[in-house]
Parts: sequence; C-alpha cells; structure tokens
Amino acid sequence: MRTPLIVALLALAATPAHATLQVALDINGDVVTCQDQAACDTNPTVGILQTTPATFNGVSFLGSSQTQLSGSANELTTTSFQITNTNPSAVSYQLAIGGTDFQGPVSVINQTGSGTFTDSVGSSIDLAYYADAANTQGANTPTDFPGALLSDSGVIAVTTIAQSIDYNVFTPFSAAALYSMTEGASGTLTAGAQLTGRSQSEIALQAVPEPASLAIMGLGLLGLGTITRSRRR
Repeated sequence: MRTPLIVALLALAATPAHATLQVALDINGDVVTCQDQAACDTNPTVGILQTTPATFNGVSFLGSSQTQLSGSANELTTTSFQITNTNPSAVSYQLAIGGTDFQGPVSVINQTGSGTFTDSVGSSIDLAYYADAANTQGANTPTDFPGALLSDSGVIAVTTIAQSIDYNVFTPFSAAALYSMTEGASGTLTAGAQLTGRSQSEIALQAVPEPASLAIMGLGLLGLGTITRSRRR
C-alpha cells in the first residue's frame, strides 16, 4: 500500500522539473521524483533535499538526503540511509540526482561512492557520474544524465553476506562558468536485501589563477590605464 508521501511523489512525477537540485527514482518500472523546495522536500533550506521514511513498490526507504554547495567548493552529494527490499523476489532500481549552477572555473572533479550490503548476495550496483559545461539540468527522469560521463564504477556484484563498496576517482573536466553535475546508481536488490549508507558525491574546487597569470592580467590593466591617460592628454 502506498503512503501519502508516495502519492505526492507520483503526482510530481508527471510535472517537468525545473529545480536546481532534484532526484528521480525508478523501482521496477514505477517512477517518482522530488525537487528542492517542493512538498516532498522536508527540509526548508535551499540546497538541501530530504525525504521521510516511506515504502515504495515493496522497497523500504528510511529517508534520504541530497545536498548542493556552489562557490569556491562545489559539491553534489546524495545519501540513502537504509534501503530494504521487502518483496519475495528481486527488484531493479535506477536513481539519478542532479544539480545546476555550480561555479567555474574548474579543471578536475572528484567522484566518490560507498555503501554496505547485508543479506544481499546476488544484488548489484553500478555508480555513474556526469558533468555538463552547458549547465543543463539533470535527473528530470531516472535516466537523465546530461553532459559528459566522468566515470562509471561498472557493475559491482554482491558475493558475500556482508559487503561494502568504496569508489574514488579523479577526472579532468573543464568549465569556465556555471556547470551542472548529475550522478546515478542502478542495479538489482534480491529478496530481503538491505543497502545501508549508500552515498555518492561529486566535488570540485574552483581553479585559482596562477601568480604569472595574475601578473599578466595586472600588466594588461596597467597598459590600458596608460593608453586611456594618453588619449585624455
């Protein structure tokens, strides 16, 4: 039985998303979405999207949190506290989280991912990370990943009764001005499988001009000032 939260999420799924921070989830073909500052977001702070515990299509979610930071440090982070498949059979899942208006210039982005599977032998997860110098909104749907693929963990199979994942990659990416980042996870959860602390992040620092570049810029401004004074004379 679907909770009131799920009903609200389903209503939002039919509306095109225009938020700068949003999440889209597909469980066995049924899709829900949530945007920052929408009714499904329980945190009033702009840039923090939180959802309450709910069960969707037989999969229990003990809440999730998505955050976005823009400025000298740019970060898109998503965390699902605990996910449990209560169905008697396996389910597939596809998740996307997107944010826009991250601050350039940047030259490299760090991608990370982690989580712990318990009682989940036969389950799987695949982590993917994207960025777009055109600042296109991602996660309008669970498969909406604009821009360039930065990295993909590949399918990680769960082979033991308790297994953790740990993924860390640095990837060159160039954006002079505003840009977007989108990340996703997909795979399967066997009957009774539990995924705790699933977390993904994309982090980039604004590039700082080198001293030589600043000196050249200063000389250029000085020369411009000299020309302006000469014309006035």
